[in-house]
Amino acid sequence: MITEAHVKQLVERHLEGTTHFLVAVELRPGNKLVVEVDDDRAITLNELAALNKAVRDDLGPQADAYELQFSSPGMGRPFKVMRQYQKHVGRIVDITLHDGRALHGQLAALNGNSISLRIQHPSKVKGRLPKLDEEPTIVPLADIKSTQSTITFN
Repeated sequence: MITEAHVKQLVERHLEGTTHFLVAVELRPGNKLVVEVDDDRAITLNELAALNKAVRDDLGPQADAYELQFSSPGMGRPFKVMRQYQKHVGRIVDITLHDGRALHGQLAALNGNSISLRIQHPSKVKGRLPKLDEEPTIVPLADIKSTQSTITFN
């Protein structure tokens, strides 16, 4: 039987020495195994296909009973690992706090147990770009329920 922990170990072994990093391994009903891998730049379909083949080869005949799906975490999906925060420093993110408040701004820095966020405020004049606070707001990671990157169209 294939387990999430075993697949995680195999994937991490294949990612050693690359800029890729493992985000999640999830075993879903119907023997569907979903693996999310990201990179500090963009990860290509060929790289994901090669990783899928390498892991399938490692699993051997057991892999035939499972549907293996390798992908990158999509835009708008909540961050799951710290390396995703590092990748998005300087970009606009949406944060939901455990108390229900929502913050929108530029991820300025990652400082161990907290992040620095330059809150974005909408412009009062139609057609002008939103303004970012000069001073970043410190948000403890323990207070964050979810964080996701956003796309801004100007």
